[in-house]
Amino acid sequence: MKQITDMLKPIKRIINLEEGSDKEKTIEQINNDVYMRGANVVYLVCSALLASIGLDVSSPAVIIGAMLISPLMSPILGIGLSLGIHEKEKFIISVREFAISVAIGFLVSYVYFLITPLGNATTELLARVKPTVLDLLVAFFGGTAGIVAISRTRAAAALPGVAIATALMPPVCTAGFGLASGNYNFFFGAIYLFFINAVFISFSAYLFVRYLKFPVKAYADSRRLMRTRIIVLVFVILVAVPSFYIFYGVITDARFTGSVEKFVKTELPKRNLKVIDWKYVKGDNGSNHLNVYAAGREISKVSKDTLETLLNNYGIGNTKFTLTLLSDEEGKEYFRNELSADIMSKVKLMQKSQEELFTDTEKKMYENDSAKLVDICRDLKFFMPEIESIGYSKNYFESADIKDSSNIKRMTLFRINWRNGLKKNRIIGKENEIREYLKTKIIADTIAVMSEK
Repeated sequence: MKQITDMLKPIKRIINLEEGSDKEKTIEQINNDVYMRGANVVYLVCSALLASIGLDVSSPAVIIGAMLISPLMSPILGIGLSLGIHEKEKFIISVREFAISVAIGFLVSYVYFLITPLGNATTELLARVKPTVLDLLVAFFGGTAGIVAISRTRAAAALPGVAIATALMPPVCTAGFGLASGNYNFFFGAIYLFFINAVFISFSAYLFVRYLKFPVKAYADSRRLMRTRIIVLVFVILVAVPSFYIFYGVITDARFTGSVEKFVKTELPKRNLKVIDWKYVKGDNGSNHLNVYAAGREISKVSKDTLETLLNNYGIGNTKFTLTLLSDEEGKEYFRNELSADIMSKVKLMQKSQEELFTDTEKKMYENDSAKLVDICRDLKFFMPEIESIGYSKNYFESADIKDSSNIKRMTLFRINWRNGLKKNRIIGKENEIREYLKTKIIADTIAVMSEK
């Protein structure tokens, strides 16, 4: 036993948290910062507004700024501290101030999302509606780092990182978005994420205070201490259980999505089909559908049946397979309605894969063919129904730069007539999209786009 103790001494010296800590100062600092008064209220409102704006425009930089100035950490640490030192009065004050700060942050974000002209479900908002056990771990270790940093006699550089890691304000504002938009999945998911953060930051502070044996403010007998510890432990477990269930669902979905992607990327190209997009729809009573949207020629019914059978080999049983080609009317309608936001990027990806089929010589021959320009005009009208008509001309001109060795330059001009009612700023945006698209399709020294109404 003595040998084991001697072996552990170097480790204890390395992780000695007593060294450099100031217990009385830690208690005083946390208790003073608990109150939502004066500057703390200003910080809180600014943090809520910044977080709401950052979530609304999907700006991580703005959201990080909101995390750094948020004062929500103080009352949460106050709850853990007061439980650890058995100070009932400070516990009640910490809970009260915590509730006030959450209410203010939630109200500010709710009002913002009621009046914002944007108000769409951005990726930053979506990232905060499905908390898992990983978020629980972030809150616990972030809270541990926070309470350790505060307990040091010297100011710690870890506090800004703790504020970013624990991310207290963004979930509150996401809940405000959920209520303002009537999306209760966002509301309850974000509230649960915030609740996880708050509980496990408090729990980490509680454990730290008990580990370092902070001076107890009120005497408590062993039975009362045990009852408090049991209540804290049971509460923490109850809060954590849903996160494990959600995490299990996320892992299951990720594995299933991986299986579907493997099937699509492996089996469809074997039949000379270029997959553009796919959707897996889970129906009632196990009536699931895999809808694949692809470019290529129609395949036989036997091939479709074979693909549906092969789904079982990838662990995707009880699923009906549907193939929709770009040339079908249903495929055209899908691309117009479902992919309008990013259709140009999809087309670029298709073009890139198509270009890989040609050698450099073949590519130049194909690009210079007038038939290519006809195809381009047809594609543009298909992807942009706002175009009334489109024409083109190929021109050659002599370079004014005498240093230019090639001298003769090529210019392709596209003249576009837009449908009535299309606004000027909308036309300018469309012209930019067309230019970017044409750069991937045409080899020319100059590409010009001229709009007419």
